[in-house]
Amino acid sequence: MNTLDTALIGALRRSTVHFPRTELAALLRTDAATVTARVDELRAAGFEIDERPGLGYRIVSSPDRLIADDLHARLGPSSFIRDILVFAETDSTNQRAIDLGTSGAPGGIAIFAERQTAGRGRFGRRWESASHLGLWFSVLLRPELPIESWSRLTTWAAVVVADAVEDATGLSVAVKWPNDLEIGGRKLAGILIEMQADRTGAHFAVAGIGVNVNHTDDEFPEELRSRATSLRIASRRVIDRAALAATVLQTMSRRVGDIHDAGFPALLAEATRRSSLLGKRIALQTTTDRIEGVAEGLAPDGRLLLRLASGAIDVVGAGEATVLPAATH
Repeated sequence: MNTLDTALIGALRRSTVHFPRTELAALLRTDAATVTARVDELRAAGFEIDERPGLGYRIVSSPDRLIADDLHARLGPSSFIRDILVFAETDSTNQRAIDLGTSGAPGGIAIFAERQTAGRGRFGRRWESASHLGLWFSVLLRPELPIESWSRLTTWAAVVVADAVEDATGLSVAVKWPNDLEIGGRKLAGILIEMQADRTGAHFAVAGIGVNVNHTDDEFPEELRSRATSLRIASRRVIDRAALAATVLQTMSRRVGDIHDAGFPALLAEATRRSSLLGKRIALQTTTDRIEGVAEGLAPDGRLLLRLASGAIDVVGAGEATVLPAATH
């Protein structure tokens, strides 16, 4: 991360008028020539920066690219996200985060990729990660709570991303337990939490998040078109991916405390309110079994309460749910 570029972009973004070069130099504790050089570099990276003699600079538009310095500048000071890495292409952002966690890196590192060649979803499935159309990223986490409570992370991540998407777009987002987000019954986003230990034996988690942002219907694989959606399809407008990424990270920072005992009940209530499954008859495929029943609610730790035909309640920690047709009599 070039902290000078982050500060420069941040100053220009916060200003509603042209920002004089000499004032920028004083603010950044550098000289006017350096400011000019850094502005030229930003223009080369795709930023449109207007310059008016005697008035200074103003950002007109940003490139449709994720740039670490720009994300830092949009994010502002944060006690949670300490670093942001952006890859043009990588196999899997979760794998990059796991590599960092294994080597002892601290929590609060966000890793984005414009394209993943081996993105992964639930049950080891491939996650489609079209280039420059979505947000494909992972966040390294080291929660300060007992390991037996880390199952809360899936619920936390789902609610946080849904909250951020609603803030950024105004769209209504549902949570399909345990880790999918939907709009209008079609999948918008998926979340994959992976937990491992580093070389010292300390545990860490990685929250992998994929959000379909600017896809059109024909940009999805044919087999997914009836089941997947994007923010562009739902809102009928192109979405600023960098602004959305910053909103998600800001929401994570604001709500990171919700994984703790004091905040989790309210978060669970929000997950319940957003649920697209509760009250419906579903089939649940786990790694070993297929179970049918009515989704009754969420347990205090975020697991699903499934009422079986016998009337017994089964508490399920993970699985893939399919809504079944209503029973007929």
